[in-house]
Amino acid sequence: MMQLLLPLGLLGLLGVLALIIIYIIRPNYQTRHINSTFVWKLSLKYKKRRLPTSKLRNILIFLCQVLILTAMSLIMTQPAIVYQAAGDENELIAIIDSSMSMYTETTEGETRFDRALDLAAADFRNSDIIAAGGRVSVIIADDSPFYYRTRVSPAGAISALTELKEGGEEVYHCSYGSADFDAAMRLSEETLAANPYARIRVYTDKTFQYTPEDITVVPVRATGEWNVAILNAHAELDDGFYQLTVELACYGTDRQVDLNVQVHGANAIDAEQGGRELTIEPFSVFCDGDRTKTVIFRYFPKDGGGDEPQDTQDVLYCRLSDSNRFYTFNSIEVFVDEADSLKVDNSFYLYGGLKEVIKVQYSSGHTNMVGPNPFVYGILPVIQDAFSDRWDIQVTEVQQGWHPETEGYDVYIFEHYMPDLLPVDGVSILLDPLGSPAGSGITAMRQVPFGDGRMVSLNAEMPEHPLLRNVSAGEIQISSYVEVSYSEEYDVLMTCNNAPMLLVRNDKEIKTAVMCFSIHDSNLALQPIEWVSLWYNMFDYFLPSTVVGNTFNVNENVTINGRGPKATLSSEQGVFEPVEFTDEDLPVVRSFDMPGTYTFDVTTYFGKRAQQKIYVRTPAEESNINAEDEALADPFAEQEATDRIDDLLVWFAAALVALLFAEWALHSREKS
Repeated sequence: MMQLLLPLGLLGLLGVLALIIIYIIRPNYQTRHINSTFVWKLSLKYKKRRLPTSKLRNILIFLCQVLILTAMSLIMTQPAIVYQAAGDENELIAIIDSSMSMYTETTEGETRFDRALDLAAADFRNSDIIAAGGRVSVIIADDSPFYYRTRVSPAGAISALTELKEGGEEVYHCSYGSADFDAAMRLSEETLAANPYARIRVYTDKTFQYTPEDITVVPVRATGEWNVAILNAHAELDDGFYQLTVELACYGTDRQVDLNVQVHGANAIDAEQGGRELTIEPFSVFCDGDRTKTVIFRYFPKDGGGDEPQDTQDVLYCRLSDSNRFYTFNSIEVFVDEADSLKVDNSFYLYGGLKEVIKVQYSSGHTNMVGPNPFVYGILPVIQDAFSDRWDIQVTEVQQGWHPETEGYDVYIFEHYMPDLLPVDGVSILLDPLGSPAGSGITAMRQVPFGDGRMVSLNAEMPEHPLLRNVSAGEIQISSYVEVSYSEEYDVLMTCNNAPMLLVRNDKEIKTAVMCFSIHDSNLALQPIEWVSLWYNMFDYFLPSTVVGNTFNVNENVTINGRGPKATLSSEQGVFEPVEFTDEDLPVVRSFDMPGTYTFDVTTYFGKRAQQKIYVRTPAEESNINAEDEALADPFAEQEATDRIDDLLVWFAAALVALLFAEWALHSREKS
């Protein structure tokens, strides 16, 4: 449809009106002088014969002049044909699934990831999908999707996929985590912002209940694929012996599966005494319907009394004999020996069955009491239970008449009477310090009572300090305290009337907490939240585990804490060279992109060696190689209608020239 881009140009049509006025007001006769009647008669005769042609020529000249003025006016209006242009669809965004399930392979060894790369490359060659001159973007969809190639030629994209398939040290490999398709779709919006009409093809082994209309899902599954997987495993103490719980499933087929368990270092006393190797007889499980089966390996005492739990359809019990029970372990390997299509999830490892021993010495003495303070001594079993998954806390009480040790323990608790010399090989907790241990950096001066039974609340000076987590200083009240002077290495966490009540020092060689009042002269024992939290925080702060936990998912963040001058991280799979972290680097957060066992070796500031192993597992949901997700996200693309303009000035200019030539020709005929 023709449109006038500058309608004001129509004002040029006023020239047509001026032309008409000129023709109206100009004289329609000519003055002629003749010399004789004969010439006049001949002229009159000739004039009468030529009149019809002359009138027609005048009319044509007039019409040409009108059309010339009209053409000039239209040229000033910039005439054009305007229509909506179709978007450039000759661009493709290829999203390639890089989740762990894409390692599923056929009997020939071809993985789903390889198949996805081949299908994508074939589509890049297909002129019906991406014609010559088109562009291709490739997004790798793992847990953190990224552009592998951005708006390159089909040939360039094919070359990149070939390089990706051939692999190599520096080339990306399919991940062992999950694919974040929502993030991949959001990432594709960067390309859609440049070309909202680019098409999206997703190469994946997942199926979706809903797929947006403009997105094509290219399936990469092959017939005959199946997978048996150890989905999860954990061990916990039950009546003094470990109970092992294993979850497994078989996807794509129904099959009788033998579940194998090997316990390494069973019933070891410590890391130096390795225990024994324990192999439990394979337990047969029938896996059907893609359902999860739970197998519990447990020892049931013969005289335990009561009814033993019975097997159900999905929960089965493997009853351990006396010779197979174990109360400690270095590691447990759970595995299935099946020739399935996905091998990476056929085994699972557990660590942490031999806890690090934390030796605690508690010494209490007071002129008005004999024996330990029940409030302090009673909190220690609570701490033992709270940290039972990390440590084996062993408490030694200094009996009346004994002298406390100042070496050989990890934690020293001194209440009321202080040692002459502060221990240098562990954490010292000083409660109601009635003395000044050499090397402690504090000096006890005098007892300060408030009198009249008055209780005064404490104030928090550093409320964000880790020792005061979940501790409200204002809830704690005291009736007296010990006035102390302290060195500058101490931080004052709580005060009362500007006097220090809780001090902490956490140097590399000296780790000390000082509570400058007696629990007997406070309401702290009646504040269970503050009392328990304070003790929990002290153990957690002064004795951080290198890593909290023994099992993590692929790509999950793991916090490595500092306990000594350095920590060494190594991989039993050899995926990287051992890495050393200094105390200045720690704590540090690291994730692992490959499943397997990783070892942390630390020598603490007090010269104690501590080794910890963790197992990085694959996501359980990725073991379901026939998984179906709810919906595939629809990326935003602002597809605004764009107008295309075909300029008509050339055509009108040509018409103008033609009209000018015709008008000139008519005038030349008039004069001849």
